[in-house]
Amino acid sequence: MAKLRITDYLTELKTEAAGLRSACGPDVLDRIAPSRPDTTVAGILLELAREYRWAVEALFTPPHHDDDLPQPPPVTAAGTAVLDVFDQALAAVLDAVESRGPDSPAWTWAPVEWRAEFWHRRVAVATGLARWDVQMAAGATAPVPAALASEAISEVFEAFLPVGARRGTHPEATGLVQLFAQDADATWFVRLRGGRVALLDQPDSRTELQARAAGSASDIALALWGRLPFGICDVAGDERLLQALRVE
Repeated sequence: MAKLRITDYLTELKTEAAGLRSACGPDVLDRIAPSRPDTTVAGILLELAREYRWAVEALFTPPHHDDDLPQPPPVTAAGTAVLDVFDQALAAVLDAVESRGPDSPAWTWAPVEWRAEFWHRRVAVATGLARWDVQMAAGATAPVPAALASEAISEVFEAFLPVGARRGTHPEATGLVQLFAQDADATWFVRLRGGRVALLDQPDSRTELQARAAGSASDIALALWGRLPFGICDVAGDERLLQALRVE
């Protein structure tokens, strides 16, 4: 599986946060994001502030394998105070990511190595997706950058699907799926069997694909994360297998 890798998540986080913040004037806080019809721009900012607080706590708390680090309580604010709360949480997470190198020990909720890099990627991806959502609400969007979108795709298979964070249940989903991000020259092969999902380095050459989606890394990532339909991509085969890979 070839894909882009980001080594400087702080730069990605700053760039996406700046784009997000520039779209978040007081006049859009009450708007519904078409990609997130369950919430408003203010709600997206408060959700992201909560994620930032969790990341800061995880990055600065010595990890203990016997203890989970629960997500902080929901963040509440109203009106323009939402922007102040978000700005404070953003400043704290930027400081945390800059202070704690990617190899620093840090608890995670996913079945990955307990290193700060997990949280570096988590907040960068979450911010990129939120930036896209908010720009949708404001009426103008730019794709998620190819490298960050590739990380968002990988995070689905390395962190979210393994802990059951799937959209819907798909107990009968069985087959081999290929996702090809053309602008990143990156490919993911995924085996579904009895509802379980496994990311493969390279499938057996004799195994036939049951589904394939090709497109930009941004479109594939946004489809996996439930922002766009897979129809935005060039889809072949059984699209139900692609639906079984969606998270959040």
